[in-house]
Amino acid sequence: MKYQFKMDISASELFYITMSRTYRSLAGTVNIVFTVAMFILAFKFLGTANMFYKILIIFGCLLFPVIHPLAIYGQSIKQKESMPEGVVLGFDDSGMHVEQGDKHEDIPWSRIPKVIKQKNMVIVMSDKLHGYMLTDRVLGNKKEEFYNFALGKINRD
Repeated sequence: MKYQFKMDISASELFYITMSRTYRSLAGTVNIVFTVAMFILAFKFLGTANMFYKILIIFGCLLFPVIHPLAIYGQSIKQKESMPEGVVLGFDDSGMHVEQGDKHEDIPWSRIPKVIKQKNMVIVMSDKLHGYMLTDRVLGNKKEEFYNFALGKINRD
């Protein structure tokens, strides 16, 4: 086996992935605009508003900077708990080899649609919708070497 990595993604890494994906999208832009608007609204009207509106304004100010990240982190913890444990990914000239306990699957390079390099990970897509995330912590100093190897295998086949 040329490369072998144990899948080990933490809840905080899942949180980071989700938050960065959200704030690079249109939804993230809307969240930021909404939060800025709520802070302006709070600055202008919080002193004169009745209790009900004060609660709504404070809730609006806290929704995306505090409540949303806490909800995403809770979701990340649940997602981590539902992920299979003990998955080992191996890569060689014939493809990707997935092992979990006594289960084994071989995926040839010709079936792997793409390999994506991001700031903090490499994602090896096993089909158009599913992939295996290899974080920088798992890849260590082999990130560039592994990415170039996998990309070369996909582009050759």
